[in-house]
Amino acid sequence: MSTNRGLLSYHTYGDPRMPPVVLLMGLGLPAAGWPRGFLERLVQKGLYLIAPDNRDSGASPVCTEQVTTARLLTSIVRYVMGGTVSAEYRLEDMARDVEDLMHALNIKRAHIAGVSLGGMIAQVFAARAPHRTLSLTCISTATGNPRTGLGNLSAIRALLQKQPDGSDDESLRNYFRYVMGIIGTQGEVYDDSFFDGIIKATRENGITEECRSRQLMAILASGDRRNQLKQLVMPTLVIHGTADPLLPFRAGKEIAACIEGARLLPVEGMGHDLPQRHLEMITDAIAEHCYSRALR
Repeated sequence: MSTNRGLLSYHTYGDPRMPPVVLLMGLGLPAAGWPRGFLERLVQKGLYLIAPDNRDSGASPVCTEQVTTARLLTSIVRYVMGGTVSAEYRLEDMARDVEDLMHALNIKRAHIAGVSLGGMIAQVFAARAPHRTLSLTCISTATGNPRTGLGNLSAIRALLQKQPDGSDDESLRNYFRYVMGIIGTQGEVYDDSFFDGIIKATRENGITEECRSRQLMAILASGDRRNQLKQLVMPTLVIHGTADPLLPFRAGKEIAACIEGARLLPVEGMGHDLPQRHLEMITDAIAEHCYSRALR
Protein backbone atom coordinates (compact mmCIF):
# COMPACT_ATOMS: atom_id res chain seq x y z
CA MET A 1 0.00 0.00 0.00
CA SER A 2 1.59 3.28 -1.09
CA THR A 3 1.50 6.18 1.35
CA ASN A 4 3.43 9.40 1.80
CA ARG A 5 6.01 7.42 3.76
CA GLY A 6 6.38 4.40 1.47
CA LEU A 7 4.82 0.98 1.54
CA LEU A 8 2.68 0.25 4.60
CA SER A 9 2.03 -3.40 5.30
CA TYR A 10 -1.27 -4.54 6.80
CA HIS A 11 -3.51 -7.56 7.25
CA THR A 12 -7.31 -7.66 7.23
CA TYR A 13 -9.68 -10.13 8.86
CA GLY A 14 -13.43 -10.50 8.54
CA ASP A 15 -16.14 -8.92 6.43
CA PRO A 16 -15.36 -5.35 5.21
CA ARG A 17 -19.07 -4.55 5.51
CA MET A 18 -18.79 -4.83 9.28
CA PRO A 19 -17.62 -1.98 11.60
CA PRO A 20 -13.88 -1.42 11.03
CA VAL A 21 -11.37 -1.73 13.87
CA VAL A 22 -7.72 -0.70 13.43
CA LEU A 23 -5.49 -2.84 15.69
CA LEU A 24 -2.09 -1.38 16.56
CA MET A 25 0.61 -3.69 17.88
CA GLY A 26 3.19 -3.12 20.61
CA LEU A 27 6.89 -2.33 20.69
CA GLY A 28 9.05 -4.16 18.17
CA LEU A 29 6.34 -6.62 17.15
CA PRO A 30 4.67 -7.13 13.76
CA ALA A 31 0.94 -7.54 13.33
CA ALA A 32 1.65 -11.29 13.51
CA GLY A 33 1.96 -10.74 17.26
CA TRP A 34 -1.83 -10.60 17.72
CA PRO A 35 -2.99 -13.96 19.15
CA ARG A 36 -5.00 -15.93 16.62
CA GLY A 37 -7.81 -16.52 19.09
CA PHE A 38 -8.05 -12.78 19.75
CA LEU A 39 -8.52 -12.03 16.04
CA GLU A 40 -10.90 -14.93 15.40
CA ARG A 41 -13.23 -14.03 18.26
CA LEU A 42 -13.42 -10.36 17.26
CA VAL A 43 -14.32 -11.43 13.72
CA GLN A 44 -16.96 -13.81 15.11
CA LYS A 45 -18.36 -10.85 17.05
CA GLY A 46 -18.96 -9.05 13.76
CA LEU A 47 -15.99 -6.71 13.41
CA TYR A 48 -13.75 -6.03 10.42
CA LEU A 49 -10.11 -5.91 11.53
CA ILE A 50 -7.26 -3.96 9.95
CA ALA A 51 -3.92 -4.84 11.56
CA PRO A 52 -0.98 -2.84 10.17
CA ASP A 53 2.68 -3.42 10.82
CA ASN A 54 3.88 -0.23 12.51
CA ARG A 55 6.84 1.45 10.81
CA ASP A 56 10.07 -0.35 11.74
CA SER A 57 8.21 -3.66 12.15
CA GLY A 58 6.98 -6.45 9.91
CA ALA A 59 6.95 -5.53 6.22
CA SER A 60 6.39 -1.79 6.78
CA PRO A 61 9.09 0.83 6.10
CA VAL A 62 12.34 0.46 8.03
CA CYS A 63 14.04 3.70 9.01
CA THR A 64 17.77 4.42 9.07
CA GLU A 65 18.72 6.34 12.21
CA GLN A 66 21.45 4.65 14.26
CA VAL A 67 20.52 4.34 17.94
CA THR A 68 23.36 3.21 20.17
CA THR A 69 22.77 1.63 23.56
CA ALA A 70 24.43 4.62 25.20
CA ARG A 71 22.12 7.06 23.41
CA LEU A 72 19.04 5.02 24.27
CA LEU A 73 19.92 4.83 27.97
CA THR A 74 20.78 8.54 28.08
CA SER A 75 17.45 9.35 26.44
CA ILE A 76 15.56 7.21 28.96
CA VAL A 77 17.24 9.06 31.84
CA ARG A 78 16.47 12.44 30.22
CA TYR A 79 12.83 11.39 29.73
CA VAL A 80 12.47 10.25 33.34
CA MET A 81 13.96 13.54 34.54
CA GLY A 82 11.42 15.52 32.52
CA GLY A 83 13.72 16.55 29.67
CA THR A 84 13.07 16.44 25.93
CA VAL A 85 14.29 13.71 23.60
CA SER A 86 14.86 13.99 19.84
CA ALA A 87 14.30 11.08 17.45
CA GLU A 88 13.99 10.32 13.73
CA TYR A 89 10.23 10.02 14.17
CA ARG A 90 7.64 10.37 16.93
CA LEU A 91 4.32 8.77 17.81
CA GLU A 92 2.68 11.60 15.86
CA ASP A 93 4.35 10.30 12.69
CA MET A 94 3.19 6.76 13.45
CA ALA A 95 -0.35 8.06 13.93
CA ARG A 96 -0.15 9.78 10.53
CA ASP A 97 0.81 6.41 9.05
CA VAL A 98 -2.48 5.02 10.37
CA GLU A 99 -4.43 7.92 8.90
CA ASP A 100 -2.72 7.39 5.54
CA LEU A 101 -3.68 3.72 5.61
CA MET A 102 -7.30 4.50 6.37
CA HIS A 103 -7.35 7.03 3.52
CA ALA A 104 -5.85 4.48 1.12
CA LEU A 105 -8.44 1.90 2.16
CA ASN A 106 -11.24 4.48 1.83
CA ILE A 107 -12.17 4.12 5.50
CA LYS A 108 -13.43 7.46 6.74
CA ARG A 109 -13.92 6.49 10.39
CA ALA A 110 -12.87 3.49 12.46
CA HIS A 111 -12.62 2.16 15.96
CA ILE A 112 -8.97 2.54 17.01
CA ALA A 113 -7.45 0.01 19.40
CA GLY A 114 -3.87 -0.60 20.45
CA VAL A 115 -1.77 -2.54 22.91
CA SER A 116 1.29 -1.08 24.68
CA LEU A 117 3.09 1.09 22.07
CA GLY A 118 0.06 0.59 19.83
CA GLY A 119 -2.16 2.03 22.55
CA MET A 120 0.04 5.13 22.66
CA ILE A 121 -0.24 5.54 18.89
CA ALA A 122 -4.00 5.09 19.22
CA GLN A 123 -4.15 7.91 21.79
CA VAL A 124 -2.20 10.26 19.52
CA PHE A 125 -4.38 9.29 16.54
CA ALA A 126 -7.55 10.04 18.52
CA ALA A 127 -6.17 13.43 19.55
CA ARG A 128 -5.04 14.26 15.98
CA ALA A 129 -8.08 12.93 14.17
CA PRO A 130 -11.11 12.78 16.48
CA HIS A 131 -13.37 13.11 13.43
CA ARG A 132 -12.03 9.76 12.18
CA THR A 133 -12.17 7.96 15.55
CA LEU A 134 -15.41 6.13 16.32
CA SER A 135 -14.05 4.88 19.62
CA LEU A 136 -10.73 4.35 21.40
CA THR A 137 -9.50 1.18 23.13
CA CYS A 138 -6.24 1.29 25.11
CA ILE A 139 -4.78 -2.06 26.21
CA SER A 140 -1.82 -2.32 28.61
CA THR A 141 -0.54 1.15 27.78
CA ALA A 142 0.24 4.53 29.37
CA THR A 143 -0.10 8.31 29.05
CA GLY A 144 3.62 9.04 28.67
CA ASN A 145 3.87 10.26 32.26
CA PRO A 146 7.12 8.69 33.55
CA ARG A 147 5.86 8.78 37.14
CA THR A 148 3.08 6.29 36.41
CA GLY A 149 4.35 4.47 33.33
CA LEU A 150 7.60 2.91 34.52
CA GLY A 151 7.49 -0.66 35.77
CA ASN A 152 9.95 -2.72 37.76
CA LEU A 153 13.59 -2.93 36.78
CA SER A 154 13.55 -6.63 35.84
CA ALA A 155 10.74 -5.99 33.34
CA ILE A 156 12.56 -3.02 31.83
CA ARG A 157 15.79 -5.03 31.55
CA ALA A 158 13.93 -7.87 29.85
CA LEU A 159 12.42 -5.45 27.33
CA LEU A 160 15.82 -3.93 26.53
CA GLN A 161 17.69 -7.23 26.32
CA LYS A 162 19.04 -7.88 22.85
CA GLN A 163 17.95 -10.86 20.83
CA PRO A 164 20.69 -13.43 20.24
CA ASP A 165 22.36 -12.70 16.88
CA GLY A 166 22.07 -15.23 14.08
CA SER A 167 20.18 -17.68 16.25
CA ASP A 168 18.09 -20.61 15.08
CA ASP A 169 14.36 -20.58 15.61
CA GLU A 170 14.48 -22.55 18.85
CA SER A 171 16.95 -20.10 20.40
CA LEU A 172 14.67 -17.22 19.43
CA ARG A 173 11.65 -19.02 20.88
CA ASN A 174 13.57 -19.44 24.12
CA TYR A 175 14.46 -15.74 24.08
CA PHE A 176 10.80 -14.73 23.64
CA ARG A 177 9.74 -17.21 26.33
CA TYR A 178 12.27 -15.67 28.70
CA VAL A 179 10.98 -12.13 28.02
CA MET A 180 7.33 -13.14 28.30
CA GLY A 181 8.07 -15.09 31.45
CA ILE A 182 9.10 -11.80 33.07
CA ILE A 183 6.65 -9.30 31.58
CA GLY A 184 3.72 -11.61 30.80
CA THR A 185 1.01 -13.22 32.92
CA GLN A 186 2.49 -15.63 35.44
CA GLY A 187 1.77 -19.26 34.55
CA GLU A 188 0.76 -18.49 30.96
CA VAL A 189 1.92 -21.09 28.42
CA TYR A 190 2.73 -19.79 24.93
CA ASP A 191 2.52 -22.13 21.93
CA ASP A 192 5.43 -22.30 19.49
CA SER A 193 3.07 -21.11 16.75
CA PHE A 194 2.66 -17.75 18.53
CA PHE A 195 6.40 -17.10 18.49
CA ASP A 196 6.93 -18.61 15.03
CA GLY A 197 4.71 -16.00 13.36
CA ILE A 198 6.74 -13.21 14.95
CA ILE A 199 10.06 -14.88 14.07
CA LYS A 200 9.00 -15.46 10.45
CA ALA A 201 7.88 -11.83 9.96
CA THR A 202 11.08 -10.56 11.57
CA ARG A 203 13.43 -12.75 9.53
CA GLU A 204 11.68 -12.17 6.20
CA ASN A 205 11.75 -8.39 6.52
CA GLY A 206 15.17 -7.82 8.07
CA ILE A 207 13.87 -6.28 11.30
CA THR A 208 16.72 -5.60 13.72
CA GLU A 209 17.22 -4.49 17.32
CA GLU A 210 17.66 -0.92 16.07
CA CYS A 211 14.10 -0.97 14.72
CA ARG A 212 12.80 -1.62 18.23
CA SER A 213 15.16 1.02 19.64
CA ARG A 214 13.83 3.60 17.17
CA GLN A 215 10.26 2.82 18.19
CA LEU A 216 11.24 3.26 21.84
CA MET A 217 12.89 6.58 20.96
CA ALA A 218 9.59 7.64 19.32
CA ILE A 219 7.82 7.03 22.64
CA LEU A 220 10.41 9.05 24.55
CA ALA A 221 10.37 11.91 22.01
CA SER A 222 6.58 12.26 22.16
CA GLY A 223 6.57 12.77 25.91
CA ASP A 224 3.57 13.20 28.21
CA ARG A 225 0.10 13.07 26.58
CA ARG A 226 -2.10 13.83 29.61
CA ASN A 227 -3.13 17.27 28.40
CA GLN A 228 -4.09 15.85 24.99
CA LEU A 229 -6.09 13.04 26.57
CA LYS A 230 -8.08 15.49 28.68
CA GLN A 231 -9.41 17.01 25.45
CA LEU A 232 -10.84 13.72 24.15
CA VAL A 233 -14.58 13.17 24.19
CA MET A 234 -15.00 9.89 22.26
CA PRO A 235 -16.08 6.62 23.93
CA THR A 236 -12.98 5.06 25.49
CA LEU A 237 -12.27 1.62 26.93
CA VAL A 238 -9.10 1.06 28.98
CA ILE A 239 -8.08 -2.57 29.54
CA HIS A 240 -5.17 -3.18 31.90
CA GLY A 241 -3.77 -6.08 33.86
CA THR A 242 -3.51 -5.62 37.61
CA ALA A 243 -0.15 -7.48 37.59
CA ASP A 244 1.48 -5.72 34.62
CA PRO A 245 5.16 -5.36 35.59
CA LEU A 246 6.18 -3.25 32.57
CA LEU A 247 3.43 -0.60 32.40
CA PRO A 248 1.84 -0.83 35.85
CA PHE A 249 -1.90 -0.84 36.49
CA ARG A 250 -1.67 2.75 37.73
CA ALA A 251 -0.80 3.75 34.14
CA GLY A 252 -4.13 2.40 32.88
CA LYS A 253 -5.99 4.08 35.74
CA GLU A 254 -4.40 7.38 34.74
CA ILE A 255 -5.57 7.06 31.13
CA ALA A 256 -9.13 6.42 32.31
CA ALA A 257 -8.94 9.37 34.71
CA CYS A 258 -7.75 11.71 31.94
CA ILE A 259 -10.52 10.92 29.43
CA GLU A 260 -13.99 11.96 30.51
CA GLY A 261 -16.40 9.04 30.60
CA ALA A 262 -13.71 6.40 29.95
CA ARG A 263 -14.43 2.88 31.21
CA LEU A 264 -11.61 1.05 33.01
CA LEU A 265 -11.62 -2.75 32.80
CA PRO A 266 -9.10 -4.22 35.27
CA VAL A 267 -7.98 -7.76 34.38
CA GLU A 268 -7.02 -9.51 37.59
CA GLY A 269 -3.57 -11.08 37.49
CA MET A 270 -2.85 -10.19 33.84
CA GLY A 271 0.67 -9.08 32.98
CA HIS A 272 1.91 -7.30 29.87
CA ASP A 273 0.37 -9.67 27.33
CA LEU A 274 -2.93 -11.03 26.06
CA PRO A 275 -3.17 -14.39 27.84
CA GLN A 276 -5.41 -17.14 26.54
CA ARG A 277 -7.30 -17.36 29.83
CA HIS A 278 -8.55 -13.77 29.48
CA LEU A 279 -9.06 -13.53 25.70
CA GLU A 280 -12.81 -14.19 25.79
CA MET A 281 -13.44 -11.47 28.37
CA ILE A 282 -11.19 -8.95 26.60
CA THR A 283 -12.55 -9.53 23.10
CA ASP A 284 -16.15 -9.48 24.31
CA ALA A 285 -15.50 -6.15 26.05
CA ILE A 286 -13.95 -4.67 22.90
CA ALA A 287 -16.81 -5.88 20.69
CA GLU A 288 -19.44 -4.55 23.11
CA HIS A 289 -17.58 -1.22 23.27
CA CYS A 290 -17.45 -0.89 19.49
CA TYR A 291 -21.07 -1.85 18.94
CA SER A 292 -22.39 0.34 21.75
CA ARG A 293 -20.76 3.28 19.95
CA ALA A 294 -22.27 2.19 16.62
CA LEU A 295 -25.76 2.20 18.15
CA ARG A 296 -25.53 5.76 19.51
